[in-house]
Amino acid sequence: MTPPRKSWSLRGRLTRRVLGLVIGGWLVTIGLSAYVMTVELNEMFDEELQVLVETAVLFLDTAQDAGVTRSLGVETNDSERILRLLPKDGPEPPAPWPALTTDGFHDVPGWRVLRHSAEGMVIEAVQSTDWRREEIAETASIFLVLVFPLVVLLVWGLRRLAADTVVPIHTLAAEVALRKPDNLSPVDGQNLPQELQPLASAFDSYLGRIDRLRKAERDFIANAAHELRTPLATIRARLELSADPDATAAVPTIDALTRRVERLLQLARSEAGVGIGQGPADMLRILGLLLRDIRPRSRHAIQFDDGDLNRLMVAADPDALAILLRNVLENAVDHGIGTIKVRLMGNGTLTIENPTASPTFAASRFEPGEGSDGSGLGLSIITALAKAMGVTLTRRAEENTIAFSLDVPLSTVSET
Repeated sequence: MTPPRKSWSLRGRLTRRVLGLVIGGWLVTIGLSAYVMTVELNEMFDEELQVLVETAVLFLDTAQDAGVTRSLGVETNDSERILRLLPKDGPEPPAPWPALTTDGFHDVPGWRVLRHSAEGMVIEAVQSTDWRREEIAETASIFLVLVFPLVVLLVWGLRRLAADTVVPIHTLAAEVALRKPDNLSPVDGQNLPQELQPLASAFDSYLGRIDRLRKAERDFIANAAHELRTPLATIRARLELSADPDATAAVPTIDALTRRVERLLQLARSEAGVGIGQGPADMLRILGLLLRDIRPRSRHAIQFDDGDLNRLMVAADPDALAILLRNVLENAVDHGIGTIKVRLMGNGTLTIENPTASPTFAASRFEPGEGSDGSGLGLSIITALAKAMGVTLTRRAEENTIAFSLDVPLSTVSET
């Protein structure tokens, strides 16, 4: 079994990589800066030693007892910086560094020494290497303290920048997620960045192919159903005129096939949205006409509660509403095993209940319910028409009972 792939964030990856690149560059810059700073500070310390030696030479020029061994007042309590004046040929008092014989800068363990001979004297200006390192470290720490807020600001800025960068992606995803299933119009890619333009273009192309396939499917169903109606009518007429009992017995089968062809045409029209207006329509009158037509061939009684209404004007196309209600009623008649209860309320809600041996609904399109000998077209037409007309359809399956509830919006326009 292939393990699931770990999800990753474009925003997080962009932030990490840019931040890593910038911090890496900063570390290299800080390293180079520290090296340059160390070199410059060492040069500055050496210049300080030279200034001390030059000052000592000027002092010897004016001093009366220049040949006396002495130390000037540059020695600290920790003996970090020392200036000594020694007779050139006299004894040299002990010091923390080895005795030197040549002039110039000398690096000895723990010390940086500048030795200079002048006026019969030896001048030694000395600095502790530990003191030098401490001074460099303090300077570097101050530099890092100043850099730290900039790093924090950089991290915050990169996160905000990454968040702003992926906003168009979230906007595109939200637009696609909020689309209705039948909305196959192109996405608005004008405000998308160039990197997302190919994605939007590919998605539009994909939607276009789906739209063409759906249109071809609807056209095929409509054309096939239309072409079948005339031959079926001709066959039925000949069977009715025939004296053969078998031919007469085949008439109900032809009628059932004709109704399925009519339902195919209704399905194609409903999915295409052809001829669906906004009404108004008298729902009570349409229901009365449909019940008058369906009752004679219903195997079970149909109880109709009209809520003592004289009429009920709804915002729906009359023909589309009649097709929708006919399919709901015929579905109850064909699959019910007892009295069908139809109830109409003044708020535009129609409820149809009927007992059934298999209280289940089709799981997918064109799939008939359990125990049904139908083709599943009725439910498909009901669902498609309700969606196209803006009618809220609720289906409820309980023990031995199936109920359909339709909420049709009331009309605000009087019937003319």
